[in-house]
Amino acid sequence: MTDTTAPQPPSEPVRRRRRGLFWPLVLIGVGLVALLANYGFITSLSIASILALWPVLLILLGIDIAFARRWPVPTLAAEVAIIAGALLLAVTQPAVLSLGTISFSDCDNATSQSTIARGSLASLALRLDAGGSRVRIVGGATNAVEASADRSELCVRDRSTSTSGDVRISQAGRAQFGGDQEIVVKVANDLPLTLTVNAGAGDFLIDLHDVKVNSARMSIGAASTTLVLPHPTGDVAIRMDGGASSVVVQIPSDVEARIIVSGGLVSSNTTNPRASKSGNVIETAGYATTKDRVTVTVNGGATSVSVQ
Repeated sequence: MTDTTAPQPPSEPVRRRRRGLFWPLVLIGVGLVALLANYGFITSLSIASILALWPVLLILLGIDIAFARRWPVPTLAAEVAIIAGALLLAVTQPAVLSLGTISFSDCDNATSQSTIARGSLASLALRLDAGGSRVRIVGGATNAVEASADRSELCVRDRSTSTSGDVRISQAGRAQFGGDQEIVVKVANDLPLTLTVNAGAGDFLIDLHDVKVNSARMSIGAASTTLVLPHPTGDVAIRMDGGASSVVVQIPSDVEARIIVSGGLVSSNTTNPRASKSGNVIETAGYATTKDRVTVTVNGGATSVSVQ
């Protein structure tokens, strides 16, 4: 008696599911950039810039779901290229990536002119979000804030209390993407000011000399910026983060200041007769011995800084 075994049908090849690689790639990329920043090879890295890259995760996830199983190698190459480009943008142009400028809705009361009454305010926090425009921030307002826009509209949100001013101004609608608008914001000279500016491409004049400034922080992208320093009370800190920009810092004759320049492709020079340059620091002669002074930190990608 002979045993016969029925022939088995050929087995189908086992398809191995490709494990998604975008999360490991993201962690490796961010970790590498952070490591380089810790050792000083990259000085323009901003945590806010990294966090503002969250839309890249959605893009990578969509690519991975749609193409990874069918074309694993090209998909991997595309993911690596996208992550590298996003991290390069975060390092070289931190001002372009700002969590503060993300907006999912427009205001209902956009206007070309707005005034915030001074009332009993003892201080003012002002934030301006602007796109591609000519922007002027100066003193001399009779009220707490006086804002106007030419060929544009402004969205003004007043969150002030009885004594503390909190005013937020942004360009409304499509106007923020054009380059022919002009925005002028005036503030009261003697009202202690905390200033925040988030802006993209444009031309900016920020004249704070006659304004009582507590502190200022500016994130400005591909732009030309002129900053006139305030007459300080105490040690006033001003920080400017920029991308591919040209920055002119004007030091009035009655102001002692130090300008610290850092970043990727950053150059600096001074034509101010009271200031001298040592490495990446430009400082007036009386800065070290006075309590009333301004400390400016310029942190940029491809930035040229001129001190006058």
